[in-house]
Amino acid sequence: MKAIFGRVVLMTLIIVVGLNCIAQDNSKTLLKQVVSENEDAVNAIAMYPRETRKIIFEASEYPEVIAKLNSMQKNSQDAFENLIAAYSKDEQEEIWNLTRYVGFIDEITSGNKKSEVEIVNIVNNYPEEIHKAAINQAMNNYDLLVKIDSMNKNYNSDFELLLNGYSPEAINAFKEIIKYPEVLSILFDHMQYTVVIGDYYKKNPERVLHKTDSLNLVLTQKDLKETDDWKQGITDSSQVQEELNQAADEYAENDGYQPDDYNVVLITDVTNYTTTPYNWWFGYPRWYPYNYWKRFPYWYDWGFYYGWGGRKIFFGLPSSYFMEWFFYHPEHFKKYPELSNHFYNYYNNHLGSKNNNSISHNVNEWHNRNINIITSDWDKDNVNRIQRFKEFGQMEIDRGKYNVKHPLQQISQAEYLQKKQSKYPFLSFNVTKVPLIHNDTKSKPIQNSYNEPIKKPVVLTPQYYKAPAKDQIIINKQNNTTAKQTGTITNQENNTSKPNNSITNQESISSKPNTIITKPNNTTAKPQHTEYNNHQVNVETKQRPENVSTNSNYTPPPRQIENTNQIREAEQYHQNTWTQPQQQYIPPPQRQEESRPSIQPAQQNFESPSGGRRK
Repeated sequence: MKAIFGRVVLMTLIIVVGLNCIAQDNSKTLLKQVVSENEDAVNAIAMYPRETRKIIFEASEYPEVIAKLNSMQKNSQDAFENLIAAYSKDEQEEIWNLTRYVGFIDEITSGNKKSEVEIVNIVNNYPEEIHKAAINQAMNNYDLLVKIDSMNKNYNSDFELLLNGYSPEAINAFKEIIKYPEVLSILFDHMQYTVVIGDYYKKNPERVLHKTDSLNLVLTQKDLKETDDWKQGITDSSQVQEELNQAADEYAENDGYQPDDYNVVLITDVTNYTTTPYNWWFGYPRWYPYNYWKRFPYWYDWGFYYGWGGRKIFFGLPSSYFMEWFFYHPEHFKKYPELSNHFYNYYNNHLGSKNNNSISHNVNEWHNRNINIITSDWDKDNVNRIQRFKEFGQMEIDRGKYNVKHPLQQISQAEYLQKKQSKYPFLSFNVTKVPLIHNDTKSKPIQNSYNEPIKKPVVLTPQYYKAPAKDQIIINKQNNTTAKQTGTITNQENNTSKPNNSITNQESISSKPNTIITKPNNTTAKPQHTEYNNHQVNVETKQRPENVSTNSNYTPPPRQIENTNQIREAEQYHQNTWTQPQQQYIPPPQRQEESRPSIQPAQQNFESPSGGRRK
């Protein structure tokens, strides 16, 4: 009898162990499948520093909260948009921007309406970029700000109620992750991955962190190599450098910056730049079809900034915003053919990165949109490709003018080129391979492949990043011989590197540009030539701009513990998965004070968490 009982126990153990092994194998198989299907989300999350990833994975254990938060956010943003819909676009942008600063609207609206002097005293405790808008809104739209403050408090109360009953660890995770609204968007948009990775992390957190540490190292080393390749290519060609300077200027001016805003020397490591995201409950301006939670100055999109002598200090690749802007306008190919060719060569050398590298991704999108013109011959014709870009830009400009004049007889690229072969000889090498398209006079107007990229708001670089006004270097990109002699600053020239708090990215981050240049003490006189880091630069006295406040009590935000340049790279990985913009801003109706609805914030509806949650 004992022998029989022993055999039963043994068989039971074998079955249980076998079932566990099968379950583990199935779990691993499912994880691999989900990771493969959500590669863009996996890579974006892996690029965040380790401590940020811990917060992300802890929040992923509760996908129901993420789903409810997303629903709450959509409802609150809709209510907010309805509240401000009757205001002009500029006013809406001002109001949206003010919601970014925690406590500001509450401080302005507490008590009774304040005098202008009281408002100015409050405003001076906040960044200079919002001073004008804050005073304007506080003086003219006080009642609106009161409603916004009430809405914000109600939504925060709803958030606290939603988390009631969860463990302190879970509550802390969601209070932290709401500071990264772009991450919450990733988790919701890839809910299958969120559910699986959250469950896997709950069972074996160290293994998940270890795996993502390894992926982080691989991705950051790959990113470092791709950035170095980009910088090296720029350094090798003075003409490419010149065209990049000009294109960067045009991009900044196109977005509303003035030369005095961007032709400035930055003496502090801007890769440490921190910015406050838009309020989670109110979202970002509705005319942005992108995930646009954070506002950055012009240099963020350039991928470089100007140091002493006008030298470019690279810290990453140009952003997807910059690359989309460049490849949208055909005149850029005519004006900047060397830079266009450099982008194309870079793309051909990094074809494996077309899904998550801003340059490769956008060149690939452009290539696919123009597949009948950008044939395989372009890859083989290194000698004439620059001329090809010039002719392509001119052809698209000419075709655009033709289509404007003939709205009912618009013509496609292939047909236009076939009719104008002699005008664009370098584009016509294999044009006969494309079937001739006979235009129908009744044809519908040809639609653009996508709408024009929407301009980003002007975000001025804080004064404490800039060289003092009296020692400001005047950057002349065409005549600045110092910049041409010294070229670009490379990682080797940056002899000060900040310590990295992520245990997985020490090598790659230490080689990022982190130069901090301090001004010598004996600069009270107006020098003609000053030595900085063994490079002679021309210095010219420049008057302080009139719009710079000198009595602001605002102090710079403290440096974050995490590596902010790593945060930038993570955001870039996510940006490169965006689709092209498909919507434009719709102007609001004429503002009517008497008919504007008084909208009160509605309480969010959600179920209370059950008592069975992990404590």
